[in-house]
Amino acid sequence: MADGKISLGRYMWERIHQIGVETIFGVPGDFNLQFLDAIWEVEGLKWVGNQNELNAAYAADGYARIKNTPGCLVTTHGVGELSALNGIAGSMSENVKIIHIVGQTTRAMQKGHMMIHHSIGKQPDHQIYNKASAGLRVAAAELWDIDAAPGEIDRVLRECMIKSGPVYIFLPLDLSAEQVDARLLNMPIDIEPHVDEKAQEDAVKAILEAIAESKHPTVLVDGLVQRFDAAREAGQLVRKLGVPFFSATMGKGVVDEADEMFVGVWNGEVSSPGVKEAAKEADLVVTLGYIQCDTNSAGFSRKLEEGKTLHINPHDVVVKGKSYPDTSIKPLLAALVLSLPSPPQHSISKPQLPPPRTPLDAEAKHLTQSWLWPQLEAFIRPGDVVVSETGTSNFGICDVTFPANVRLVTQIYYGSIGFATAATLGADIARREVESSERSVSGDSGKEGGEVKEGRTILITGDGSMALTIQEIGTMIKADSKVIVFVLNNEGYTVERLIWGARQPYNDIVPHNYSHLLPLYQHPSPSNSFHSANTKSGLTDILQKPGLKHPQNVQLVELVLDKMDTSWKLGTQLAWRSEAHREYLTSEGFVDTYGGWGLEGEAGGSVKWS
Repeated sequence: MADGKISLGRYMWERIHQIGVETIFGVPGDFNLQFLDAIWEVEGLKWVGNQNELNAAYAADGYARIKNTPGCLVTTHGVGELSALNGIAGSMSENVKIIHIVGQTTRAMQKGHMMIHHSIGKQPDHQIYNKASAGLRVAAAELWDIDAAPGEIDRVLRECMIKSGPVYIFLPLDLSAEQVDARLLNMPIDIEPHVDEKAQEDAVKAILEAIAESKHPTVLVDGLVQRFDAAREAGQLVRKLGVPFFSATMGKGVVDEADEMFVGVWNGEVSSPGVKEAAKEADLVVTLGYIQCDTNSAGFSRKLEEGKTLHINPHDVVVKGKSYPDTSIKPLLAALVLSLPSPPQHSISKPQLPPPRTPLDAEAKHLTQSWLWPQLEAFIRPGDVVVSETGTSNFGICDVTFPANVRLVTQIYYGSIGFATAATLGADIARREVESSERSVSGDSGKEGGEVKEGRTILITGDGSMALTIQEIGTMIKADSKVIVFVLNNEGYTVERLIWGARQPYNDIVPHNYSHLLPLYQHPSPSNSFHSANTKSGLTDILQKPGLKHPQNVQLVELVLDKMDTSWKLGTQLAWRSEAHREYLTSEGFVDTYGGWGLEGEAGGSVKWS
């Protein structure tokens, strides 16, 4: 740092590292190459290159969900930033913290409307791609002036943290090398929400009064709790209240499911037996970070009466229809926990759920969906990160009760297939960083009884979905990941077959021979790390292998399933749409796990789908 000066590129990376980011994802391009070099000047920051920009966006998203710091990716002007845009849209949809850095053409090139490659037209507007992403971000910094640039970088990093969504930093290549005062790094970026104490006090008072007036309150935990870094406070709240609580699918695992008062995933009419009945006993439902989309509420079948509901949202509170604005969920929950009386005001026993049902195909020898999910439940252990893909996997994972400290990554609202495989790369890197940090703080060696004490990263995806982003298996191998990949080989897009076109060729995919995948990417031990099962006994043997209990490198497990088989909750949610769709599922021969498509009486969906 000559004369106390550093390049703007280094300033940007130092600031990003200061807010907790340790890994940068992306794809090199000629408009970002020079400031990529500055990554290596920042102690503790590393680069993981991806196979394409879309995968980089997904990986950054998975990283952010586990670490709860932003995920960061770098692309180049035009072709790179547009390739990443679908992934950024998913992060915007699901409130995930992302920093997308775009290496732009130089300022002179932009001023002159020069026909530089990756541009459009004879007098190209180099900002046209910036405009394309405007609706898919919470803030952006178009860096142009060296004096204003550091402040602009700081501003958008704060916005990313406070609003929990994607931000852009557009950095012209020539500007990245200009010098700024290194002393600017000594002033920490303010990333804490600014609390309106009066607004928070009013909201807490209203919440306390509503809870005190209720006879049978309950809590529903959802995904925005995690996005706004309030999982710890939510856990403290349910323990202080001491009442039965539920999660939505997107909130699964945010508060430990090992907690003694956790009942289950309440997914409206498509819930495990006893769960919806228990939820409906409540005269007050307190929602935390609620996301009311169709895939998170079983086609809007989870009905909440305004007069019996209290919503604690990221930036406001709604008590029985009355709004209390200008709050922030994390500090508000902390204040609420301190204000609640001890011992709890209510004495409500945890509901006793009926015993598990017996599937109609229980005696089958071949691998079935009804048998698969209980085996995976037994396989998952404390500390694991589980990534599930849109479709069969998302609905199957709802039936799995997690042990303590298991985190779930799943994109239920935006639902871009292919997300999970690339997101697993980022989630695994983040898990390892979190565990390393925790060991450093505690002085723990990471070993217990001679064995390494750490979680695993487990991906559960379908063959159709994985085909879209399968290249990131190679990046996992290169990055020395120890991910366990379960791929459901059921000959195509089973979720789409269930919706329409059960036997149409558009729901088929190109067949894969998965035994070739690990050698393709130069896996160090491919023959010992690829496993395939088409029978129950075969999978039982695989799950007992040391390579899956304590993986030393990427493990790939192919699960061969019938293409007309599915997780019961997915079939039931689609049957719920209408009697006509229920009949479609039956007539096409889909596996009806428990008979009657798990519905009591007639279908009751209120949304017309065709």
